[in-house]
Amino acid sequence: MQAKYISLSEAMRNIAQLNNAGAFEKAEALCRSVIKSKPDYHPAYYQLGIIAFRVGKLKLSADIMKQAIKLNNSVSSYHLALGEISRRLGNLEEAIACTRNAIKLSPQDAEAYYNLGIAFSDSNKYPEAARSYRKAIEYNPNHGTAYNNLGTILEKLEDENGALASYRKAIAINPNNSEAQNNLGAIYSARGELDDAKNCFNAAIAANKHFVHAHFNLSTLKKYSSNDPHLAALEEIEKYSGSMTDDVKMRFAFAIAKAREDVKLYDKSFEAYKIGNQLKRKTIQYDVNKTKDNIENITKKYTKTFLKNKRSEGVKGCEDKTPIFIVGMPRSGTTLIEQVLSSHAEVFGAGELKHFPEVVIEVGKVPTGLSYMDFLSHAGNDEIAKIGQAYIKKIREISASAAYISDKMPGNFFYVGLIHLALPNAKIIHSMRDPMDSCFSNYSRLFNETMSFSYSLEDLGHYYNTYDKMMKHWHKVLPKGTILDVSYEDMVEDLEGSARRITEYCGLGWDDSCLDFHKNERHVKTASVAQVRQPIYKSSVARWKNFEKHLQPLKLIIQGEK
Repeated sequence: MQAKYISLSEAMRNIAQLNNAGAFEKAEALCRSVIKSKPDYHPAYYQLGIIAFRVGKLKLSADIMKQAIKLNNSVSSYHLALGEISRRLGNLEEAIACTRNAIKLSPQDAEAYYNLGIAFSDSNKYPEAARSYRKAIEYNPNHGTAYNNLGTILEKLEDENGALASYRKAIAINPNNSEAQNNLGAIYSARGELDDAKNCFNAAIAANKHFVHAHFNLSTLKKYSSNDPHLAALEEIEKYSGSMTDDVKMRFAFAIAKAREDVKLYDKSFEAYKIGNQLKRKTIQYDVNKTKDNIENITKKYTKTFLKNKRSEGVKGCEDKTPIFIVGMPRSGTTLIEQVLSSHAEVFGAGELKHFPEVVIEVGKVPTGLSYMDFLSHAGNDEIAKIGQAYIKKIREISASAAYISDKMPGNFFYVGLIHLALPNAKIIHSMRDPMDSCFSNYSRLFNETMSFSYSLEDLGHYYNTYDKMMKHWHKVLPKGTILDVSYEDMVEDLEGSARRITEYCGLGWDDSCLDFHKNERHVKTASVAQVRQPIYKSSVARWKNFEKHLQPLKLIIQGEK
């Protein structure tokens, strides 16, 4: 159809209909016909840009949309579209500028504020994103996706109550908002409100049976039986796994692996764990040799003589007694130890804090990922004490009144020698677990935080060996009694005996609440969220043996045979 035989308005209606029907080639041909007959007709350029966007030609779409704006700069939808295209291209500053132009032309456009919120969020400008979503809601009080997105931003800003309110509002507007249901469930899960969490995840799945994130989250809270309908649902979804993106397929693999492990289908379970780990490993740049080099540097330089010389130089550090550090391999029982400790009236469990590495970087000017020994070798008492003081300041922002504050960041094992100098009165608890159980427990988890070493059996084995070397070194060079070793297996076998050892080491009187750790309602945001809500159990001891034939590469490395 040639544009000269119909009116422009009729042509544009036809283009819109073809576009909406997915007949993009016909729509494009008609657009180009209109442009050929009327080269300055900007609505045709806009529609042509939309067509290019819908078929995935983002760069072309941006160029065409810029031509539409050049022909008429006063149409807000053109600027809004260019902003979204720019965001998809990763040009976030341009996306923000274009969307602001759209808002200037249409100051009460809820969608423009919503898009601006997304662009700010992608730029990690969370306060600006929150303001934008709130403006979207102001102009459209029923904008459920804006409420949901506001919730995710408020979580990043550590306003959990605000996030809860936002998710609940999104769900009130549309109970079938699967993302909001899933996000609300994640908060309930961290709070230990596991029944409410399961209800939310089930509601998300009911709204969208292929919503893998919700299936994955639900799988972490369940113990499956062979007739569990959710296992059947996962098996059904597996039929469509070939069409999943790698990220979704990865999450699904961990979910179905967990379910199959529960019902003792160990070979099929491991097959799924392997797929999930391989997909995750592809997204990570990790070189275990860098970890080995850093630990080698520390063990060579941080000797008994080095420590003696530091003391003779007058290094006393910060003598505050508040911190209790719980270190070790991830999945070695650190969460259980902290749950027991934080059940004591005098202890606040702060969880996995990044504060100590942060202050080492801030105060010591140590580049991320590098050994701190070059700094420590030349540092005097003032500099070392500043690290301790800065750390205390940070943890006191979490709890101003607790007598003791625990920090269960496992990777702080790397800093034990520096902790001893900067905070000589800090308590350091070393969580220990059978290396095969600890490593396989890591391998079977998809972590929220980056655990770069945990998605390959070989990486895990080498990482474990470097950790083990580091801890043996600290025991050798630091004064006796500096570190308390606590075995996960001993805690499972004799909880009270282990808990009394821990509290005595920390200088705490006995508190019977330590034995009721599973009733502790504090937030837990680690992979152990479901386990710590249960009384002590033994099923995780020697768990790796169910997969022994698949774990030989790991076993050989740990045994030093590879």
